Amino acid sequence: MNNILKRTGGVAIIIVAALVLLASVGGVVGLWAVNSQVHDVANAVFAPVESGLDTADKALDKVDTRLDNARTRISNAQEVVGQLGQNSVGNGPVLAAISDTIATRFGQEIDAARDSVDNAMELINGVNSAIISLNRLPFVELPTLTDRLQSVQTRISSLRDRVQELRTDIEATIQGKLQMTGARINGLLGNMDSGLQDVQSSVKEYTTTVQEAQTRIATQKSNVASGIDTIWIILTIFLLWIAFSQVVTLLYGWSLMKSKPADVTVVPAAPTAGGDLTANPA
Repeated sequence: MNNILKRTGGVAIIIVAALVLLASVGGVVGLWAVNSQVHDVANAVFAPVESGLDTADKALDKVDTRLDNARTRISNAQEVVGQLGQNSVGNGPVLAAISDTIATRFGQEIDAARDSVDNAMELINGVNSAIISLNRLPFVELPTLTDRLQSVQTRISSLRDRVQELRTDIEATIQGKLQMTGARINGLLGNMDSGLQDVQSSVKEYTTTVQEAQTRIATQKSNVASGIDTIWIILTIFLLWIAFSQVVTLLYGWSLMKSKPADVTVVPAAPTAGGDLTANPA
């Protein structure tokens, strides 16, 4: 009876161990089958922030280019005014050319720079929203971007107003309603160039901030990818350990199933009480 129970138990152990072994091996295969998909999901989570920062960086680069062009227009106008000397300016055609350079070409560059800043601000607001959402995830901690671009936007608008004021003064001078010297015009142009330089410095600083954020995102993304692989390796080792333990259990169950019945030893019958213990004489 004991032997039957052992064999029955061995069979049960083998069945259970085989099922657990198959599940463990299947778990290992399944883990690494979906590993790339998990990485794809992680990349998709970071994609909106990466795309937004990349687009914002390009928008800021356009702002810098527009500001460079605007400063070139200022420099061209200063060269023209410098040829007029320090006396009152009364040359209508020359003043008209200066007015066209400042009001039209320079103004266009300023307007384009302001539009690029507006676009960059919209992108950065969207990026900040995405960063806030990402920071809700475990082990993710990214800095949000500041609103310093708003001051840049204000200063660009102020420069646009100063351009319009200068154009109005030049037109009044052409009409003889106002007298302006070349030195005064150059001084106003110099102030505009200084303002443009300050704005350009702020834009470049903010561009550096955006690029640092891009680096942080790339680092965080790499850390998440490494974390996923580390978790996968730990789970794989755990499942393999379970699989190995089931192999040992299978061998134990097999030994129970193949166990032989215990040998039965025949014990001689005890002599009957009172019986003759000696042989009868012949």
